[in-house]
Amino acid sequence: MERTFDLVVLGGGPAGYVGAIRGAQLGMRVCLVEEKKVGGTCLHEGCVPTKVLLEVAGFLEEVARSREFGVSLPPPAIDAEILARHRNSIVNRLYLGIQALLKKNRIEVHAGRGVLADPSTVEVRESPEAPSRLLSGKNILVATGSRPRPWPGLPFDHVSVLDSTDAIGFLSSGKKVGIIGGGVVGVEFSDLFQSLGGEVTLFEKADHLVPLEDPELLEILRKEYERRGMAVFTSCDLSRLAPEAGGVRVFFAREKEERSLWFDAVLVAIGRLPNLDALNVDRLGLPLAPGGFLKVDSRQWTGVGGIHAAGDVTGGMMLAHAASHQAVVAVERMAGKNPEPSDPLRIPRVVYSHPEVASVGITAGDAQRQGLSVREGRFPLMANGRSLIHGERRGMIKIASCPESGKILGFQGIGAGVSELVAMGALAMSLPDGLGVLTGTVFPHPTVSEAVWEAAEDVMGRSIHR
Repeated sequence: MERTFDLVVLGGGPAGYVGAIRGAQLGMRVCLVEEKKVGGTCLHEGCVPTKVLLEVAGFLEEVARSREFGVSLPPPAIDAEILARHRNSIVNRLYLGIQALLKKNRIEVHAGRGVLADPSTVEVRESPEAPSRLLSGKNILVATGSRPRPWPGLPFDHVSVLDSTDAIGFLSSGKKVGIIGGGVVGVEFSDLFQSLGGEVTLFEKADHLVPLEDPELLEILRKEYERRGMAVFTSCDLSRLAPEAGGVRVFFAREKEERSLWFDAVLVAIGRLPNLDALNVDRLGLPLAPGGFLKVDSRQWTGVGGIHAAGDVTGGMMLAHAASHQAVVAVERMAGKNPEPSDPLRIPRVVYSHPEVASVGITAGDAQRQGLSVREGRFPLMANGRSLIHGERRGMIKIASCPESGKILGFQGIGAGVSELVAMGALAMSLPDGLGVLTGTVFPHPTVSEAVWEAAEDVMGRSIHR
């Protein structure tokens, strides 16, 4: 049996379900194919459950500092069952919300494994034994996502060699935990495991954590982690990981010294692989970019028939909000619109550590290396009243701007709550004179957001409180 649609979406994560809804809003007849649950990795195994746990880690850090506020509290205890129930309740509420949105927009949801049979057909089976259904679409949106990359030669055993999904339910208290990879995932779980009572060692081969972000900000984070008792090894060459005596031994070299450390468990956080198994890449001639991800143009077209792709399967930043934005661009192009291409430089990036790290655009150093005219403004949060009220003395806000035009080139910040400020930097980047808009805006006092105004003023050489 074959059904015909204007748009068939393969995958129900942040790219898939958002793309499906946008298609329905544009008058398309849409169906969505999802093998597991709509919401994808982000909702069920990634963004949302990890941030619930990191919120708890933040509570624990505040309790540890409570005496600064004149409050004496007994040592906190974690009830793993209640915490899991709380985490699952949030995930389930959002899951039900997505299901309701798909129903409201009259999108057919087909449960089962979808395979791209040709440039206009997806074959769906609920199980290997079940009969197949053919879904024909003038347009196909591939949103099959990604999966954790294992350490070469050492598969995940989900007991002592963990992936990011395993880590959500891992109880670190009293255990030695090695984190392999100091990117966003590794840094966030290091924060969580340390707060929950683990003895954490973080390994990163680059010279600073989260290598694509501002080294100055990540040095502040590193010092904070070390203050909390974490061991952080950067510029570190890992030669091998070997199961040993109920755990894993990590062999590495640092400053020409060969060493090894044993851990109860290691989290391997060295990146993700695209889910291409169901796409018949070679037969259909779908182009691949470096790293094996699907190659797309600036509006997410693969160059093959009506097949577009969005989200992790295309590589790049691999962020949920980037995936959703790419899907909207792709579907609007399918509908004959002329959407503005997705610009990676204007996609905010956040590390939900304690303190948080948030960035958009480029740093002043990046601009100088590109030969751009740039001036940097900065403001330390230790001079911000609201930050001090919260007991936060660490962190800063930085703005890179072209002094002649007032164009904002980038925004970087580290500190409590900067994740809520970075979109302001992204908005300012879209304006011809974003610097003038920021300096001309009145920010309420006392708020952390005032630091954005101070940094913008500092670009002009006239910060009031610096």
